[in-house]
Amino acid sequence: MESRLKKSHRLIRLISDIKSAPYLTVEQLLKSHGISRAQFYKDKTALAELGFEFNWDRHNHRFVITRDAYLPIETLSLSERLSLLMAVRQLSATGDYILSFEALNAARKLIADLPEPMRETAVPLFEDLVLREGFGCRKEVLEKLSTAVSENRRVVLSYRKPSAKQSQREELDPYHLFFQDRSLYVEGYACRQKDIRMFRLNRIQDIAFTPIQFTPQEDYNFGQRYRNAFSVFAGKTTEKVVVRFAAHIRPYIEESLWHYSQVITEENDGVIRYEVQVAEPREVMWWAFRWGAGAEIMEPTWLRDEAKKEVERMKEVYGKKP
Repeated sequence: MESRLKKSHRLIRLISDIKSAPYLTVEQLLKSHGISRAQFYKDKTALAELGFEFNWDRHNHRFVITRDAYLPIETLSLSERLSLLMAVRQLSATGDYILSFEALNAARKLIADLPEPMRETAVPLFEDLVLREGFGCRKEVLEKLSTAVSENRRVVLSYRKPSAKQSQREELDPYHLFFQDRSLYVEGYACRQKDIRMFRLNRIQDIAFTPIQFTPQEDYNFGQRYRNAFSVFAGKTTEKVVVRFAAHIRPYIEESLWHYSQVITEENDGVIRYEVQVAEPREVMWWAFRWGAGAEIMEPTWLRDEAKKEVERMKEVYGKKP
């Protein structure tokens, strides 16, 4: 029998997809969630009973939300509201982009519902502690991108990477806003690169709307792309990575689900073989380095060679006198 936790997580993912990517077809949702058509309509009925209803608009070729039940929150005290507000900063560290972005929207409502003059104090607190300090993002950047995503409007970004001396002009059709690895990102079609790219919001120096309205690529599926990410970097294709972990590291690897595709096989003397299919193999290498000599990159060969070179560079660094 399906666990309540698994079902709840699937329903949350379904709500998120309907809200953030309404242009996905039923077939794409079935593939992304790994469920049957019958299960999809059962979940749709379950959500309707909870107060969330949606239907497919044949004319506009997208899902439309017809009801999203409002639940009053008058009984929350000021200290409880501020505690939830601060918790939003930490939620993105879980790597769950779905819950994190919904929590940000909820935090905004908690502030808006405060009586004056408390609201005047809470609004700058939210902007300073959550957006600027927590995620390094300016309020106006997030608001403009949110509007652009909802209106399918192309924007022009002034984007500066950490290693760059000056910002780069980027034209972007923004598809999706999300949290990942303690940061806010926007993903969409980058006109200069002619490909799907992600941009970190705290690196956006300026943003401007254009009069161009775009239609998202038919094969774009945010959920499927990030299902292949080990941490941040997503993609349509994957590559197998194999890491061997020593016996004393084994308990730390087995006690967590690091990626949905992971396969753990026991070898001799308590050593385990860890296999995973990911979009960016280097992310697995960087993760494996945290376990020191207790982890060894086995496959692919090019990644093992890259790990060796990195270890040699580390030896040079630690070989120098402080």
